[in-house]
Amino acid sequence: MEKNVNDSVNDTDTSESSAGLEVAVEEPGGLRRRLTITVPEQQVTATRATERAKLAKGLKLKGFRKGKVPANIVEQRYGPVVDERTVQYLIEEAYRKVIEEKDLYPVGDPTVNDVDYQSGQSLTFRVEFEVMPELNLARVGGFRVKRPEVSVADEEVEQLLDRVRDEQANWVPAERSPQVGDLVAVRIGPVDDGGEPTQEPKLYRLELGEGYALPAIEEAIQTLSPGESGTFGISFPAEAEGEAESGDEEERAMGIELVEVKEKELPPLDDELARQVGDFENVEALEAAVRSDLVQHAEREADAAVHDQIIDAIVEANPFEVPEATVDRYLSQLIEAPEGADPERIEEARQSLRPMAVRQIKRHLVLDRIIETEQLEAGRDEVDAKVAEIAERRGVEAQNVLSELRREGGLASLEKQLAVEKALEFLRSQSSVD
Repeated sequence: MEKNVNDSVNDTDTSESSAGLEVAVEEPGGLRRRLTITVPEQQVTATRATERAKLAKGLKLKGFRKGKVPANIVEQRYGPVVDERTVQYLIEEAYRKVIEEKDLYPVGDPTVNDVDYQSGQSLTFRVEFEVMPELNLARVGGFRVKRPEVSVADEEVEQLLDRVRDEQANWVPAERSPQVGDLVAVRIGPVDDGGEPTQEPKLYRLELGEGYALPAIEEAIQTLSPGESGTFGISFPAEAEGEAESGDEEERAMGIELVEVKEKELPPLDDELARQVGDFENVEALEAAVRSDLVQHAEREADAAVHDQIIDAIVEANPFEVPEATVDRYLSQLIEAPEGADPERIEEARQSLRPMAVRQIKRHLVLDRIIETEQLEAGRDEVDAKVAEIAERRGVEAQNVLSELRREGGLASLEKQLAVEKALEFLRSQSSVD
């Protein structure tokens, strides 16, 4: 098996594999591994003959039937191609066999270099890659952590009730100039120097302040009253070869007509609203449900904080490295840079997020190791119970939920979620929580 990351580095293990390959395994440091692989002359010769035959089978040259070109003609015309195909095949095949036989688990794409090949001789090459650490968690318990106090302020309840009112609000006409938060209907289109439309204006409906239009357009709209129109110079991002040129703008004359203004009319916080948003007898019941939801959310956050402290303590007590390739992949998923974004700013963002990425990866690796060593994989009964719970919450048959999970590939995620929950429960039982 792969050595622990804390073992000595720069070790070299030279041996002959069962496939007849000569293999030297080096550990230059950390999670890096370097293989020097030599494929014997006999294998090279046999593979080259096979690749030449495969190439000849598809050749069609004047004077020969397809697939019947003599070997010497293939060599004369396509010798370098045969060599290239031979080397590519042997490197891929030898690498695959060695990592399987040596129980190596590469992370990311390997780097192949120092390829030494001469037709009719052995092939030697080096390949470097990172491996996942093998975690030996000597200590996973005995820690003392503090659970955050759970409390819900009246202001939090009021804010959530205000959100409920906002969701149930009605839009009513307003005979005034619009302001942020209003819903407007406007016609907008380009105009010439005389204020005449150069094309048919388009009707838009948008809520001011939500970023649906350029700030300059929203400002112009707020100067109008319903039924009024005007011509405004609006600055747009300049375009160069079809792409926005960062920092450059051009002004265009735009005609804007304010067709309609509507404002939100919030319903009163009363028993009728409570019955409208759910099966609540009165507003007191609605408020109690809101407070209960907030308490449950705070409880979950407190539990998560406890789990974070325990796993951080395990990582500190059992230090290990993580592969750079894994960190880079995590950051690439986290930062979806738009096309044309500044590379320096992207790199700054990656560097600022790297410590968080390393921490998250270590957390996942610790949990995976705990699940493996404690055999906490979710059983069939546990999965069925969870599926039944989801089905009851949705008001559908359990078989429908199971079919959906299988169809969308969510069953494995559910099994992993249950295993992680069991691992967290196990870790919590091994430490003291104040």
